Amino acid sequence: MTRRMTPPAALKTAALILALALGLGLSACKRKPEDLEVWRPSKAKNGLEKLGLWIASPDELMPTRLRAAEILMEEEYAYSVDIALEKCSDADKQAILAHTVPLALGWYKTGDATVEAYQEARSKQVVGKDGAYFLLKHVTKAEDKEALEGVLIDWLTGDYFTRDQMGKVKLNQIAEMMGSRSAPPLLKALDDPKNGQTQLAQMLRAINDPAVKKDVALALVKQAEATLPTIDKDLETALLEEDHEAVVPFFVKIVPMEEIDAELRSAAFERVRVIKGKASMPIFLEWVKNGSEILRWLAIQGIAETQGKAGLGPILASLPLKGTYGEGDPEGFKGEAERFCSVEVKEMKETEPVFIQQLESGSWPAKAISMCCLQFVGSAASRPAVEKLKDDKTEIPNWGSEVKTLGDLAAKTLEKLPN
Repeated sequence: MTRRMTPPAALKTAALILALALGLGLSACKRKPEDLEVWRPSKAKNGLEKLGLWIASPDELMPTRLRAAEILMEEEYAYSVDIALEKCSDADKQAILAHTVPLALGWYKTGDATVEAYQEARSKQVVGKDGAYFLLKHVTKAEDKEALEGVLIDWLTGDYFTRDQMGKVKLNQIAEMMGSRSAPPLLKALDDPKNGQTQLAQMLRAINDPAVKKDVALALVKQAEATLPTIDKDLETALLEEDHEAVVPFFVKIVPMEEIDAELRSAAFERVRVIKGKASMPIFLEWVKNGSEILRWLAIQGIAETQGKAGLGPILASLPLKGTYGEGDPEGFKGEAERFCSVEVKEMKETEPVFIQQLESGSWPAKAISMCCLQFVGSAASRPAVEKLKDDKTEIPNWGSEVKTLGDLAAKTLEKLPN
């Protein structure tokens, strides 16, 4: 016969079950620091998530929360500590920082950041550097802030190539955080040819300090000067990305140097045009006067693009009387002139008066190009000035079989001008 439980006995049993449940729950919340070893991310699949939650939880014992933060920093998950601190009360955050900041500083002072130590997960210095980076934004004490910043600046002063590969926090992140304070060590690294000049230059430019930008440009030029006529591709890229005027003299120097790679010279020419803008005209006019024939036409094109109609007069006035024209071009001088007139000039407005003026006062190359351009933009108003040149016997080199003199070209031009 089944014995029925009396109401008082049933109540006692329920109370016991409830007490056990509460006790188990309390036990689960009150974890001890030594209980966390099994939750290391390297051991437990969800250890990273759990430890981060426990750091932020006010229901956990503070020693447990401190140990959770310590474990995550040890395993290079300091960013998770950063996230957890965002969720903590101010008082709890300060308590956790009081423990983790000295830890990070102490680890960094070990100075054991060698490739071997890092590969074997034995480098405390790397762990300390990452910790310093993620804790810095949370500290309020001036001495803590100064100490953590000191760690980050010191990290930038070491072997750049090696250190940029160690830890979760990369050098560009530190440079962005530290701003102009990171410039001296990074500029020192930039001077070492074994480092990546393109990446370093980008990091330094991001500091957005005019003085630093100039230093970067000068450092790159100094390295390039030392290796001419060849330039390392990484250094070349860094130079061509530079937009500070300090690189312009170097580009101006190498553009005419035929022993330098043609693509680099062409790119350098374009950088001069972009960096100097309208102020590039004196440089380009010098190339029109004294440059090779190829460079002359590049300069003419550059002036036309930056100055528009205002550049036509200076271009025509700078053409050399004894320079070569049309040599090496299958279409000769005529082809060079026609390309200029049919593209750059044709896109401009009201250029006819410029060419008429040159027919009356210009040199023979200026007159030849002016008549060529009038064939594309001229009106009946040009005919009187062209008529005056019909008997001019000045020779024009490489203009084709039918045109040998300015007079011949005048006759061809009149055929194309409207009456």
